[in-house]
Amino acid sequence: MRRRGITVLLGAVLVALLTWQALSMDVAYVVFSPGPTEDVLGAEEVEGVEHQIISADTEYPSDGELRLTTVRVKQSVTLAQALRYWLSNEYAIIPRDLVYPPGESEEDIAEEQEADWAESQSNAEQAALGYLGEPATIEVLSDSAGLVAGDVVTAVNGTAVTSLQDLADYADSETTVTVTRAGAVTDVPGVVLGDADLQSTHDDPYGIDIDTEALDIGGPSAGLIFALGIVDRVTEGDLTDGRIIAGTGEIDPEGTVGPIGGIQQKITGSADAGAEVFLAPAANCSDAVTVAPDDMTIVRVETLEDAVSALESLAAGGEVTTC
Repeated sequence: MRRRGITVLLGAVLVALLTWQALSMDVAYVVFSPGPTEDVLGAEEVEGVEHQIISADTEYPSDGELRLTTVRVKQSVTLAQALRYWLSNEYAIIPRDLVYPPGESEEDIAEEQEADWAESQSNAEQAALGYLGEPATIEVLSDSAGLVAGDVVTAVNGTAVTSLQDLADYADSETTVTVTRAGAVTDVPGVVLGDADLQSTHDDPYGIDIDTEALDIGGPSAGLIFALGIVDRVTEGDLTDGRIIAGTGEIDPEGTVGPIGGIQQKITGSADAGAEVFLAPAANCSDAVTVAPDDMTIVRVETLEDAVSALESLAAGGEVTTC
């Protein structure tokens, strides 16, 4: 009996050791957790120099805040940690390959994040200027679809066009495109605009500048908040109405807001920062509502115009479309 007891004890110890070893092993997942938020209407300091994040030649004050949101990524995760994080809505367990694709180095991914970050600011500026009604120039970026790099598109089938949205109906059919080429007006027949490499750039009479030197952030998801910050900065009135507004969402130059990752962690981080309103891409709404605090309004947005209208309605005591 004594020998059997020793055998059972040794077996239990072995099982415990194997279990502990298994729980201590890294798994092929990463963890998203709430990251810091930043007020794009404010300023940050780098080596004693203050950097105002969004500025313009003529600026209007705001009593509130417009906060972009972030997530932290924990790259090394044990099985025990993964099980603990899985039980909390504050964290998200994501397969590593979805965040760090095989074959891409950390340097490659960092470069992509930096490029997305820069593009989000450019898109935000163009979306804001378009919303403000500033004229646009549609330029051909490379020889494509019978057009020449440097051409400026002014009309399609005799109808004047001023934005890429104006071209959507002509994407798949042959058209006659009027361009300004080397200072001369030229009609180019047989152009399928969906095959053309085009860029729409709005005039900027405001002297807009986005300075993110003080922000150690990457990725595309701050586009919506940057665009709102520009609109608030260069127009009279206060979109925030003195509130702390947070949000997220990619934005394209036409002002369309796209979905992002880590919505639940961003809402949690926003609540910690005191946000009363969170602007969420429509496609992220189903996840957003699972963690939304009772005292936070989650506003559903599909475009920059939706977001501006919602904030104006809230300031006036009106209703908004929520998730």
